Amino acid sequence: MVIALMARFTEMGVRVDVAENPDNRVAYIEGCVELSQTMSGLTSTDVDRILSPQIPGWSMRGAEVELSWWDLFSLWHYATMQIPTEGRRSNRAHGGPVFLPWHRLYLIRLEEVLQTVLDDPDFGLPYWDWAKDRQVGNPIWTVRRLGRNRGLVDTGTAGQLRVRLSGRMTMQGRFLEAHEPRPIERAAGLDPNAARLPRIRDVEACLAEATYDTANWDATSRGFRNHLEGWQPFGLHNLVHVWMGGDMTPATSPNDPAFYLNHCNVDRIWQMRMDSTDGLPYSPTGSGPAGHNIDDPLVALIGASLTPAEVLDPTGWYTYDLL
Repeated sequence: MVIALMARFTEMGVRVDVAENPDNRVAYIEGCVELSQTMSGLTSTDVDRILSPQIPGWSMRGAEVELSWWDLFSLWHYATMQIPTEGRRSNRAHGGPVFLPWHRLYLIRLEEVLQTVLDDPDFGLPYWDWAKDRQVGNPIWTVRRLGRNRGLVDTGTAGQLRVRLSGRMTMQGRFLEAHEPRPIERAAGLDPNAARLPRIRDVEACLAEATYDTANWDATSRGFRNHLEGWQPFGLHNLVHVWMGGDMTPATSPNDPAFYLNHCNVDRIWQMRMDSTDGLPYSPTGSGPAGHNIDDPLVALIGASLTPAEVLDPTGWYTYDLL
């Protein structure tokens, strides 16, 4: 399934710290809300009919609802996670080398759509520097800013956002539930396995990894990529998801705008490494699992697919204010 973008701006955005740039933060949340209220023309029944023949084990249940553009991004993430990498504990978005370039493409596409709905070709997604802004009570998590980080987010601008898809897991397996619009929910710091966010020294240890990635090219690999993803050791990206809880936990985690703030920071750390080392910016080049090699196409539901090689240099799309 390929969905055309509403428009394509060619200007380059600058991605900035969400805690320090109130105008950008306001625009971001307003854009997310608008996307959640802008209907795509696709229903959950349409999606089920299109994707069920393409993804092994695909299961979708619930009501027939029309999906918004915000829902389509959540769908894209969920669907990509259901495409396994043969013989490995990974999929076409996580648990392997493709984790960083796939999410870079994904963020680029959201940025392009937000530029359209905001009518601002210079808009750049904000990032959340969670190693710096680590407290549950940080002022960014208020009704007037990014919305509360515990309980239903149903007040303020962020409280106007509604989602219609939720990933579910039961004893019988995993499925995607379509439902009437609801607000998102958060549970920051309440999981005993993720009582704190990553620290600056955790990021420094990740950047100090001598190797970018290693075989078996999965969640057991040692190196920078898997350290940043948060499997070996547990932390960074994975820890942020579990710390936030609520809608950030299942495969439909892009329901929460905090998802993109997290991943922009992950992408920023990846760019830090590429800018500070003469080593390989990505591996494997051709001996890895299908979908994870540097010239393999990335799974795309919105806009054209690219390869990891084509997104290694992001400067045609965006830069960061601080690396």
